[in-house]
Amino acid sequence: MHWYDWMTLAIVVVLTIVQTVRGSRAGGMGLPLFEALGVVVSAVGATAFTHGLASMIHVSESVVLLVLFLVFSGVSFIIARWLFTLTALSFESFDGLLSFFFGLVLAWTVAHMVLRIVIMSQGGNGEVATQMVNSPVAREVYQFRTWNALMGLLFKAKLGPDFNPDVG
Repeated sequence: MHWYDWMTLAIVVVLTIVQTVRGSRAGGMGLPLFEALGVVVSAVGATAFTHGLASMIHVSESVVLLVLFLVFSGVSFIIARWLFTLTALSFESFDGLLSFFFGLVLAWTVAHMVLRIVIMSQGGNGEVATQMVNSPVAREVYQFRTWNALMGLLFKAKLGPDFNPDVG
């Protein structure tokens, strides 16, 4: 395992634990839910606006991505706290388990964005990008391989076996 595997693993483990504890202490799993949703939306928004903004202000895309992600995430955390205050969303005995899963989503998203920023800062073909194939943790977090395989399996199961009405 490489240094970025350990970094990615540390980000995922620490943030998942923090969000699980926060959800248990906040009195509901709504806080980790809203925060996870906000960070995912922040990642998508930051990624979408990075190229155009970076070329407009003539700054490195990795710097713009980092700043946008931090700003959008900060705003999303404020909105998440406000939504949780309004809703007090809780599933009582399942709060810890649900907080764990929502914390995992948040941690995975943050780790993905950190890897994306590191790869962008190296020009897209640095050590991390070229050796990602041999990195079990970083490759999984960056490429969502298991998620994509699971979604492919579920879509295939939904569609059922191939059907040709002309045969038979």
